[in-house]
Amino acid sequence: MTYLAPLTHVLPLTTVRRERRLPVAGSVSVRAGQRVTAVDVLAEAEPGPRHYFLDLARGLGVPERDALRHLVHESGARVEAGQVIAGPVGISRRTVRAPANGRIVAISGCRVLFEVSGGKFVLKAGFPALVTATDGTRSVTLESTAALVQAAWGNGRQDYGIVRIIATSPGDPLQPEQLDINLRGAVVVAGICDQSAALHQATELTVRGLILGSMPSDLIPVALRVPYPVILTEGFGRLPINPPAYALLTSCAGREASVDARQPMPYEYLRPEVILPLPTTQDVDLPEDNLRLAPGVQVRVLRAPFQGAVGTIRDILAQAVAFPSGVLARSATVDLEGIGTATVPLANLEVLQ
Repeated sequence: MTYLAPLTHVLPLTTVRRERRLPVAGSVSVRAGQRVTAVDVLAEAEPGPRHYFLDLARGLGVPERDALRHLVHESGARVEAGQVIAGPVGISRRTVRAPANGRIVAISGCRVLFEVSGGKFVLKAGFPALVTATDGTRSVTLESTAALVQAAWGNGRQDYGIVRIIATSPGDPLQPEQLDINLRGAVVVAGICDQSAALHQATELTVRGLILGSMPSDLIPVALRVPYPVILTEGFGRLPINPPAYALLTSCAGREASVDARQPMPYEYLRPEVILPLPTTQDVDLPEDNLRLAPGVQVRVLRAPFQGAVGTIRDILAQAVAFPSGVLARSATVDLEGIGTATVPLANLEVLQ
């Protein structure tokens, strides 16, 4: 019987092919065969406007018949983000403010229809690459020879910079005082972040990215607000960067890296990742998205009690194993680095390659 497992790529040399897409049809400014840098603009588009219904009576806490008396702008007026549209009212000085730059389209009863223009959407390459294909209106396919590290979670941002290592080991806690002026504009590789002060300090330094093993889940709101990409190679908790990824990132210190902290989408294999372009044209394809579990394959454990541990499969057991939790599962014996031999359910393993 064949046992397939999900795959996380940690590769020192591969050919990376990525499609960049506009959210709506627009204008592509590059052509097939053209080489681009990380900051080159591939395409531009203008998404349609967004509309908001602002309920003045509810926002001001007044009866509907009195709401329009507190309106300070007429229909058609342009209003900047945060500017007062109606109010202030009462002891608490309640107001209704513009959610973004836009204009008042219509006024009906106690409600205001507010229009926010979509603005121009600019699509950048993100890493040095060769344009291999484009449809001329929406998508561009890029290709580059690079090292690749895929991760478990990202905060949805993307940037590009020089890799700097501040963790002396994969599980070092990140301290705010480690983030000094020498890291301005860098992609910083640390271990575990367990305090919001470090994330705020990185913002003050205008770093280009932060690569971590893990952080507590209660720091998610902070990580989503910071202006730079944050990537977790392992996920949430107190898990160190897995040894293969840490070794590869350390070997690439001083090189440029693209940090794409995209948030994983259901039913898509696209993952948060770090792309480290290499000065070579060697063509090396990625392995398939799933690989067979077999003796000798390097794996990572996905769940407790050995979550985050990396090792090599010794044997796939023929019979299902009963675990203390009461679960009966097909399993493998795995030689885990720094731990020893353990029996792990196959469902808790992913291939690390």
